[in-house]
Amino acid sequence: MKELLATHRRVRDGLSAAVVLGMLLVCTQLLFPALGSGPGTPTAILFSGLVQGLLTALTAVGLVFVYRSLRVINFAQTAIGAAGGELTFQLLELTRTPWPIAIALGVAVAGAVGLIFDLTLGRRFFRAPRVVMTTATIAVAALLSSVSDQAVNRLPFFKPVSERTLVQLSGAAELRKVLPFSSWSFDVGHLRLPFGFAELLAIGVSLAAIIGVTVFLRVTSTGVAVRAMAENTERTSLLGVSTGKLSSTVWVIAALLSGVGLILTGVISTPAAASGTAPEILLPALAAAVIARMSSIPWAVAAAVGIEVAQAAFTWNFQHDAPIFDLLLFLVIGGGLLLQRRLVTRGDDGGGVTWEATQEQRQVPRELREIAGVRLSRIALIVVAILAAVIYPHVVSVSSILLGGAIAISAIMALSVLVLTGWAGQVSLGQYGFAAIGGVVSAALTSKVGLTFWVAVPLGTALSAAIAALVGIPALRIRGLFLAVTTFAFAVAVQSVLFSPRYFGWLLASQVRRPTLFVLDFQDETSMYYLCVAALLVAIVVVTNLRRSRTGRALIASRENPANLETFGISAVRAQLTAFAISGALAGFGGAMLVHLVQGVGATSFTPTDSIDLFLLAVLGGVSSVPGVVLGAIVFNVKTFFLGTNPILGGVEPFLVIALLFIEPAGLIGLVNRARDAVLRIVAQRRQLIVPSLFADQDPDALAARLIPLAPPLPNGGMAALPPQDRYIMSTDLYVGSRLRLFSRKPQSSGSREAALIATAVSMADEASDDLGVTS
Repeated sequence: MKELLATHRRVRDGLSAAVVLGMLLVCTQLLFPALGSGPGTPTAILFSGLVQGLLTALTAVGLVFVYRSLRVINFAQTAIGAAGGELTFQLLELTRTPWPIAIALGVAVAGAVGLIFDLTLGRRFFRAPRVVMTTATIAVAALLSSVSDQAVNRLPFFKPVSERTLVQLSGAAELRKVLPFSSWSFDVGHLRLPFGFAELLAIGVSLAAIIGVTVFLRVTSTGVAVRAMAENTERTSLLGVSTGKLSSTVWVIAALLSGVGLILTGVISTPAAASGTAPEILLPALAAAVIARMSSIPWAVAAAVGIEVAQAAFTWNFQHDAPIFDLLLFLVIGGGLLLQRRLVTRGDDGGGVTWEATQEQRQVPRELREIAGVRLSRIALIVVAILAAVIYPHVVSVSSILLGGAIAISAIMALSVLVLTGWAGQVSLGQYGFAAIGGVVSAALTSKVGLTFWVAVPLGTALSAAIAALVGIPALRIRGLFLAVTTFAFAVAVQSVLFSPRYFGWLLASQVRRPTLFVLDFQDETSMYYLCVAALLVAIVVVTNLRRSRTGRALIASRENPANLETFGISAVRAQLTAFAISGALAGFGGAMLVHLVQGVGATSFTPTDSIDLFLLAVLGGVSSVPGVVLGAIVFNVKTFFLGTNPILGGVEPFLVIALLFIEPAGLIGLVNRARDAVLRIVAQRRQLIVPSLFADQDPDALAARLIPLAPPLPNGGMAALPPQDRYIMSTDLYVGSRLRLFSRKPQSSGSREAALIATAVSMADEASDDLGVTS
């Protein structure tokens, strides 16, 4: 029997499915009713879970299909079909378009969005690190969820928004009434829960779509080529197969699956349930894809159906405990990662799953640091920033003062993304979950227990750090981008459970008093603003010193090459857990400051959407740079403050992220560094200094045209003292470390100039010998 199971995968999978089905029946018919208040879960409830499970399976299959082919976790899987779904809903509801035509048009629009996504982003980042492409899907999800319904609603052949009813605007219409046989219904079991043509349509179309994808992969030549690309992209290209066309095929099929799933979900329930990113669909689909190891379509379908059936039964038996299922779903995802092998597939071991170290902010070259003008400019910028922060609350309104405090707190939480993503290389979409824990606990300690702010905030911060380390353990089991799935599920679970009055009403503080310190009282907005800025400065000092320390270097090494780090006797697991703990502590600290700034605790302040926005603002500013994430926090909060009420203009932030991924993956700080380096090149040229880090990648002709020295260089001085082929390629540590400087001097005679050049060459050789440890 063991040999049969070891050699026959289908037999093994069949037995596993039978065991899972048996456990599901035991839970729905015996365990849940025993804990609840019923004799058993009605068959009608299980049938409704089956229908919803097949629709969720479409999203799960799309996730698996994209990941197997491109090694990308597509967080836009639901949002990419949102425009098509919204178009179908409006056609059915406002214009009474025949349902086959409306559904076909909606699915076609979804496929077109998928094709546009591939042509604009998919091919642009086809060979980029996979974390960059995953970030692009996160930004696209935020963008499409903001503009899809607004763009469709404003089409000229629909009635104006001002003339629509409240039901039409809220997306609560029952679209099953516009389908054929709307008066016909049937029952399943003894519970009279009417089902109709909509459920049969959903079952038939879902099964046809799943079978169609399976047949496409196994029978068609294009499907075989997609499977080959999933195993080895380079070899597929060498065989003459167009990977660009295959990429377009993958994204179009994923978008079609998304459109079908969202449209049928909106028809069965309400359009509101299938709008935007539809987290009620995306999260179970992500859980099913993780259970299927992001590789098996049959397992993804089975897991999606099982999750939805279990959720329907749980909700029926525990009607007041529905938030608990979100927590169970998070535990399922974490457990699924822990039970998997170290590597899911061969392709997961590479593909660039981290943010590259070259995107960190470069310091001013050491050759230029001691120049008076450069040094004074840096000091002047720091002084101007400090003065602006000090004067700001005295020249703006009260609401703008609150904006300043919010920017400081947002920057603190963005620093947590910097540590975990920028340095440790783990994508997290649940930072506001850790912030919620720190905020709720610190608020309870100050308002209910009576502890001082200066004790409660460190305790909340420490608890957030401990929980973050526990959440990060599953990500250490398997390499890749799976921490993003785990943390997203964690953020959803925290919002559902922690802010439920049924479970933690005793912990939630309705009123939070701002702190005092000796004779200082932070009750007014100005003083609280200064406290938030001081907290940001403390966080920046901690993070900056961390980067310079041995721990910070270990984090970078664990991101780039964990195996190499282990050879030096440093535990990569310990380094990663340290990153989780520090990141969670920063997020919890920011959450504690936030609840004291707004003087209250609410679920709307710590939503999963906020976690996604936090990640995007860190990428926008520069996820590997401390000034970058602070700059991102400023831009994002100012945009939200002035444009947040406009849903169209409110989508500008994810659009900026997408545009920056095209232009400068390092973020806004990368653009700032480009401008700074351009100025430094002029300074170096005018002073005739050799700065390899500034001129290594510059074309000599273009450089001569762009940089204008103060005076003509000496014939044999400055860079002219070097051979032409060596003037712009000195980027090695040998040249950078030796502090090469050739200063222009007063005109000398030919003999003295030659002697000076010989002395300079000897000095350069001596310095190089010293750097190499060689006696000259």
